[in-house]
Amino acid sequence: MNETHTLPLAPPPWTLKATVYMFAFHVPSKQQLPAFAYSPLESQSAFSSSSKFRGGLASVQVIRYTESPVGPYDEMLLVPGNFEYEVNEGGSVARKRNLQVSRIYVSQKLTCYNGRLNWNIPKHLARFSFTSPSPRTMKVEVFPNDTTGDSTESTASERPFFTGIYSSVSYVPRFPFSTRIAGYLGIDFNLVQPPLPEGNAKDGELPGTTKWCKILPLQYSNKTSMIWVDLKQTATSAKGTSAKSQPEDVAGAAGDPEGMGLGRQADGVYSEFENWWPGLGRWQMGLKLEDAIVEFREGKYWN
Repeated sequence: MNETHTLPLAPPPWTLKATVYMFAFHVPSKQQLPAFAYSPLESQSAFSSSSKFRGGLASVQVIRYTESPVGPYDEMLLVPGNFEYEVNEGGSVARKRNLQVSRIYVSQKLTCYNGRLNWNIPKHLARFSFTSPSPRTMKVEVFPNDTTGDSTESTASERPFFTGIYSSVSYVPRFPFSTRIAGYLGIDFNLVQPPLPEGNAKDGELPGTTKWCKILPLQYSNKTSMIWVDLKQTATSAKGTSAKSQPEDVAGAAGDPEGMGLGRQADGVYSEFENWWPGLGRWQMGLKLEDAIVEFREGKYWN
């Protein structure tokens, strides 16, 4: 781990303001994680092998932070479910299960740097596109920096890693929501994150870590509403070109040149799976948390 800090430090706790878009789904314990569950850097390290995937409650979140200790930024994250890991307790080894953020993208370097250092969150940079196909919908596309083959991750891919169209449900009134309710329902929302490998980013925004971290993020909003999420992965390039019109060698007729676990399909969909995740239906019900407060406190660390 490089102890030379080239970017400003922003230690925990963090209190942030945001709009959160989320949907959840169940992953069977016997389902194998798709290749894109990890970024290329983490997939080639102990981060992806030091715990065993056990399925369970999975979620995808797109978050637009308006206030944070490092300024505004956008974020997209994947929690594929629970992971089993070993921890030393009183001289004996215990096996435990917790949720884990396996892949996450952010729009600026300071949150990338500090998120990795503070809580082992495997953040990487990406370009985010937000458009409105109609007055009540928002289309999100995430163009990652870590899939182009450039180890410095200095430019964004022309292919999106994720595409989602979020539509409001008008006939359901807004209501208060807090992730604190999980504790009353017997659901453990703690994240347990393995140590991170160090990347080769130009400005040092991909530091590695040496200890495990356990952290309980909190989210709450008094203005929560129901939304529909359309997950059909019809991609456009970063230059606005439809995937159908791109040359064959961009998508890769023989594999996955950009390391996303993706391949080209005849209808212009860039994904091994039409609806992004294996076996997932096109339409998912989700939540939108407006004027949300998000808290990241000091984590618990161990070797």
